[in-house]
Amino acid sequence: MNTTQRARASQLPDIARLCLRSVHGGKRPPNAMAFQGPEGHGENIWVFAHRRTDQIIYSFNATLETKPAKLRKDYWAPMAKIAFPKGAGRIGSTVFQKLRELKHLHETAWDDSLLYKKPIEYTEDEKKAAAKRAAGNEPEPLFTRNKAERGKALNAQKANSIADIAAVLGGTGPGNKVVAAGPGPKKLVEVTVSWASILDAGYAKKWTHNVTHTELVEPIPETALPAEAEAAA
Repeated sequence: MNTTQRARASQLPDIARLCLRSVHGGKRPPNAMAFQGPEGHGENIWVFAHRRTDQIIYSFNATLETKPAKLRKDYWAPMAKIAFPKGAGRIGSTVFQKLRELKHLHETAWDDSLLYKKPIEYTEDEKKAAAKRAAGNEPEPLFTRNKAERGKALNAQKANSIADIAAVLGGTGPGNKVVAAGPGPKKLVEVTVSWASILDAGYAKKWTHNVTHTELVEPIPETALPAEAEAAA
């Protein structure tokens, strides 16, 4: 690969570069593919939400632990738990990977809508200006977010995350392992999503029949602030 090709490859999004490495990197050692983690690994995915910013973290563990320990523990709480059938940890692991990839895309591949405020963000003067235009049957104005407001909007991934969960658990996307293998009609693996607030499920427009919704009644673990979220805040 010449210098120009290397420069272009370095400008690709992270997921695209990973694809390039998988094509040109040769076969992995057999042992690297054989490791599946401890028994039960991947059968449960915990979704944590930041109480103030609506940032999202996916984890295989019920507790988020990071250093230093002095970071605020009360900022994070479990939003949902995604539970797969016993022995379906490999499916859960692929779902975890897809959700992480979608989260990355939301944070890096946003469109121009991020530049403009939603009505709930309008100042009093902006509300008056919008009402005046509406009374005159004029198009709704576009008020631009400043840098801090754009960062806040970019961090707030709760609604996107729930829509992603619904789509992935519904079998959307190539290579989605939620579609059970075997002869006959394709069948989606049964999944249970337990919610700290079951009303959050309403952020998704549609849920497929294989998803059961319940309330999260397990003890809510204390959590430490994840380093990646602290950096993005």
